[in-house]
Amino acid sequence: MPRRRLLDRFPALDPANVNASELAAIVFEEGASVDHLIAFFADELQTAGRRIGGIVHLPNDEEPPSRDVTVVDLVAGDHWLESRASIDPVVPVMTTRRILAVIEARADLAIIPRFGAAEIVGGGHADAFGTVAAFGLPILTAVRREDVEAWLRFTGGIGTLLACRLRVVRAWWQETDDRRQKILARAAEESSNVVPLLPTFG
Repeated sequence: MPRRRLLDRFPALDPANVNASELAAIVFEEGASVDHLIAFFADELQTAGRRIGGIVHLPNDEEPPSRDVTVVDLVAGDHWLESRASIDPVVPVMTTRRILAVIEARADLAIIPRFGAAEIVGGGHADAFGTVAAFGLPILTAVRREDVEAWLRFTGGIGTLLACRLRVVRAWWQETDDRRQKILARAAEESSNVVPLLPTFG
C-alpha cells in the first residue's frame, strides 16, 4: 500500500483540474511486451514531430531473458543499460530527474515506464507522477494487472486504464490530444481578445 497517495503528496493538485484521461496506465499481464509497445508508440509520435519526454525501457532480446534493459531518455536522446534487479537508490533519483525534464521541454506527452513495486511503497518514480500532473502534462505509464488496485489507491481513482493494445493507446492519444488542442486554441483566442489597459499620461 502506498505511503501517501498522489493527492496527499501534492495537496495543491486539485483533482477537479486533473483530466482523468490524461493520466493513463496500460494494464498488462506478466510476459506481455508492454515496453516494446510504449517504445514503438513514442517513436511513432516523435517521427510525427511531437515532443515526447520521459523514459522508455527496451528489453534485451536474449535467451534466457536478461534482467537488463536499455533505458532511453526521450528528451536528451541518450541511452544506457540498467538492471531491473538493481537496488541502487541513486538510479530512480537520476531517472526521475530525466523524466521531469519534460516540463522544461514543454513536451506534449510524458512517459513514465512503470508504476510498480517501488512506486507502490512510495519510492521509485512515485513523485514524478504528481509533479508532471501538476504542470498539466498528459502521462502514459504501465501497470501490471495485479497492481491495478494499488495504482487506483495511489491516484485516488483519477486516471484511465488502457488495454495493452497499440490501437487502444493510439485512440486514447488521439482523443486526448484533440481535446487539449481545442482547449489551447480557445485559451489563445480568449487572450487575444483581451484589451490591455494602458496608462494615461497628463
